[in-house]
Amino acid sequence: MHNNKLTQTNIGFALHGYENDILSWLELIVNFYETNLYPLKSVSYDIDYNKEQTKSLKTFYRTIKEDKNYPIDKLYSFTVFSGESQRYPDTWHYGCYFDKPSKGLIMFFDSSYEEEQILQFYKNFLQALLKGKVVWTGYLFYEERHFAYPLGGIFLTQNFYKEDGEIWKKFAHRLNIAETLQKKDMYRHIYKQNILSKRHLEEKFDKMLLTEWVDKNNYGVIEKIGTENWLWTVPEKKLREVQMIFYNKKLLLGVE
Repeated sequence: MHNNKLTQTNIGFALHGYENDILSWLELIVNFYETNLYPLKSVSYDIDYNKEQTKSLKTFYRTIKEDKNYPIDKLYSFTVFSGESQRYPDTWHYGCYFDKPSKGLIMFFDSSYEEEQILQFYKNFLQALLKGKVVWTGYLFYEERHFAYPLGGIFLTQNFYKEDGEIWKKFAHRLNIAETLQKKDMYRHIYKQNILSKRHLEEKFDKMLLTEWVDKNNYGVIEKIGTENWLWTVPEKKLREVQMIFYNKKLLLGVE
């Protein structure tokens, strides 16, 4: 359900470590959103981070079909979306962003859409995205500026325990992301929803593996959501408690 008036506040989900070629990813996105009654209309992207392009999805497909030398392998910061204006992100209703070099993927809906439906959509979409794919981590987030929060920034945190967006911004930069993705069992922070890898599940807490520890302490639900990824949903009343435990174990990258 959509309440018609945009709030310019996003409910989003970020993934780190996602790999795909642009056209395969785009075909998956467009078909999935269309099937779920959220048709995508436009694209915005950089060519080699130097030349920004914004156009309708139909025009984009026509362009790459007509120009066999179009630099598809250099289409970075690629967003496919539905909005009232192609030029102004604060008028975009929903969409998905993928930056191939940094292996970062971001889904977003304006919060004028019903959150319960959005979260169910994300869960279904994650299952489709992660079929045959494995990512390092991911998280549910809320932001007031388009794409600001998941990419980092000194003032752009959710005010979670000792969170610092500027620190995360350095770790997630495309020049540093390869090293970041090799850090064992690390998280940006602990969120209401978190994507886990096998490395996360192997970490022990009170001599228990993560899944057993979460179940014993009522720290939420961990469920398989991809080939080798899991979705951990943490009860809001337990969130700060869990965040402090992970902070003290030095497992959080995006903190002071």
